[in-house]
Amino acid sequence: MATLQLKTGQVAAVVGIPSKQVQNDVDAGYVHPTVAGQGRGSVRLFSLDTVVHLTVLELLVQAYGLERQRAAAMLTHVWPPRLTKRVKVLQIPPAPTTRSAEIPLEPIRLPLGAIIAATEQRITQVLATYGEKKRGRPAGWSQHVHQALADIAAPLQQVSETQLQEAIATSRATRRRRTSQGAPP
Repeated sequence: MATLQLKTGQVAAVVGIPSKQVQNDVDAGYVHPTVAGQGRGSVRLFSLDTVVHLTVLELLVQAYGLERQRAAAMLTHVWPPRLTKRVKVLQIPPAPTTRSAEIPLEPIRLPLGAIIAATEQRITQVLATYGEKKRGRPAGWSQHVHQALADIAAPLQQVSETQLQEAIATSRATRRRRTSQGAPP
């Protein structure tokens, strides 16, 4: 699964967050797609490493109550350069403060090996059931529009410019009367 490439919607389904949150995390620089989309409508592709990174970020936010920006900053300092199965535990040390010198604080320990295994399993489930939403106009849309235009074009050929202007003026006057009487337009 190391060469796996997932789209934004698939990553969102694996991690359990909205697609917009994945986009926001990429835009904020918290995670980086393997293939960055260029412009509106282009596809971003994510590797297993990125999906695991996003999963850990979401765990820190949801389970430990950290702010997303703070959790992302903490992860940048401790995230391994290459994600391997040998890294079993990810340790995030506490941030130094004036009080932390007096009190021995424990680091956050995340079972990275288990997170990787669970993410791989979730990816398999999502790929088996995920259905991409269709985008754009439905098949045959262009023919329907052309037919509808053809259906109204012939009757409009017998209508003069004066008749059109009179119909528009009548419609506007009726709308103004309704609005002045308090009826919805």
